[in-house]
Amino acid sequence: MSGTKPGAAEPGPGDAAETEGTGRPRVVIVGAGFGGLACARKLNRQPVDVLLLDRRNYHLFTPLLYQVATSLLNPSDIAYPLRAVFRRSPNVRFHQAEVASVDWVGRRVITAGGQSFPYDYLVLATGSSDNYFGNEPVARAAIGFKGLERAQRLRNHVLACLERAAAVREPAERTRLLTFVVVGGGPTGVEYAGALCELLHLVAGKDYPTLSRSELRVVLLEGRDRLLGMFAAPLGIYAERALRRRGVEVRTGAMVASADERTVRLSDGSAIPTATIVWSAGVAPDDPLGDTVPRSRSRRVEVGPDLRIRGRPDAFAIGDVASVAWGGVELPMLSPPAMQAGRYVARAILRSVRGASPPPPFRYIDKGTMATIGRNAAVASFAGLRLTGFVAWLAWIFVHIYYLIGFRNRLAALMSWAWNYLRWDRPIRIIVEAEPDPVVEALGAGPPRPHR
Repeated sequence: MSGTKPGAAEPGPGDAAETEGTGRPRVVIVGAGFGGLACARKLNRQPVDVLLLDRRNYHLFTPLLYQVATSLLNPSDIAYPLRAVFRRSPNVRFHQAEVASVDWVGRRVITAGGQSFPYDYLVLATGSSDNYFGNEPVARAAIGFKGLERAQRLRNHVLACLERAAAVREPAERTRLLTFVVVGGGPTGVEYAGALCELLHLVAGKDYPTLSRSELRVVLLEGRDRLLGMFAAPLGIYAERALRRRGVEVRTGAMVASADERTVRLSDGSAIPTATIVWSAGVAPDDPLGDTVPRSRSRRVEVGPDLRIRGRPDAFAIGDVASVAWGGVELPMLSPPAMQAGRYVARAILRSVRGASPPPPFRYIDKGTMATIGRNAAVASFAGLRLTGFVAWLAWIFVHIYYLIGFRNRLAALMSWAWNYLRWDRPIRIIVEAEPDPVVEALGAGPPRPHR
């Protein structure tokens, strides 16, 4: 079966040229993260027309965002243009747009700019956004990690705090500027806290001769009783010890009650004066469907065993937005489940197009998890093995190099890591503030909005 499915939507006046007709089934993938990109790649050179929509024109390797924020990598080292990915593809097209809604009856995706794209199969892979759990004061005061703009803002902010502290004589204000609070003891929080501590110790006394290491304070707050809750307990304990050796002040069982631009207040009544609050304590699904689809308690879209949205047989949800059962809980919001789901959905669509029987239910294969703590220190768990220290750190490097897109990005990241390892130097210590551009803003490509 190579024609359009019976009842397929006809193009409307607002439809873009990318969808114009070959007569083949139309697949619209919303979101070019790990899941959406894996699905599009699997459908490349297949008997379907694929339209990939994203509010960014690049794929972002989010596991390394914290290294942009800590002056180790350039933004271009972890981002790759989507049009370049599919430059030679005969059937996959990309369109930069922010999706505002889905017309289920007309089977169209509606963008914020008013364009509509008809589909025969819809794949929702829009990812997640920072979740502040309804705490508006914290949302206003904290800086999150969801997006390249946020990582650059965080880098600028930390360096600006050092510049201001070097010129301040009043002790209390100097202490506030040199105190950095990281909220959340998962992989992102642990990796950022370790990298930030290394950056601060690198520049103190060198770039900033008036600042000493003893004045710098990095505080990692975790609400649970240990770090890295998704890892085995011994690995979380190792991570805490490694961070403490590097000078990070780790507080477990610490819940943030409120915050403003000068102070973080904890639920036990204590307060930490600070100018920097980094949020890595939670994410929530970020999609345009609202209450038009059933949702789980975590607000993720409910899907069946074949990852089809419940009640929508021609629509799938994958990655962070999808509530997929796994061992009695939901699949974690990580890149491996998203990539496996993306490839599974692509196979399911191709089987449907060819008139074959549906595939067996989706089954996630856990290939392991890892997190780096700093130079020569990491934790890894895979195939029943638990690794710590230098061996885990090397494994972390090789895995991340392998999954980066583009030879240039792999080489650039590897060279930056080698330079930093051999020279103890993070060269990207510049403060650059981007000026707003009305054309870019019209594309809906501004900084990601915090989840409410």
